[in-house]
Amino acid sequence: MAANPETGFRGSNPNGAGGDPDQEDHYSLLGVPFTATHGEITRAYRRAMKGAHPDRQRPERRAAFEDLARRLNAAYATLSDPLKRQAYDRTIRQQVIQDQIMSRYVGGFQTFDERPGSATAHRWREPTESERRERLAADRQASMTLVFVAVGVTALILASLLIGALLSSLLNTVR
Repeated sequence: MAANPETGFRGSNPNGAGGDPDQEDHYSLLGVPFTATHGEITRAYRRAMKGAHPDRQRPERRAAFEDLARRLNAAYATLSDPLKRQAYDRTIRQQVIQDQIMSRYVGGFQTFDERPGSATAHRWREPTESERRERLAADRQASMTLVFVAVGVTALILASLLIGALLSSLLNTVR
């Protein structure tokens, strides 16, 4: 499941409250941008339902399309109601900020359920070239910060020892 390119968000509950990374973004499901108007959302929903309606499918494919139709209905119900959409958008923003913070400082969440075919296997994608460059620059900056701190602490310790030795020798000459 792909994240919405405009929001970077992967999912939310159908009622617009709380993040759930196992569900796709309502905007990308309907194929509309984050800034879509009510009319654009309605047109995209009707277009998607024309092709995904379970009654238009062969019996062996009906179950999969019932699930898709249920998800399309949930997405439309959320995005067509202004209050639900506002709550959903707020959730998206909070989730995007949290994901950015976690990926920058912690490297993202580590999941331990990496069985072949597990539901979490689709969450990781290859970083883009700009993301790789940004990550390298951040790593370099962090390394340089550590080097400067280590050199500063070492210099402080040496200065303390020299000052202590100097004071000790001055006290000995005064006696």
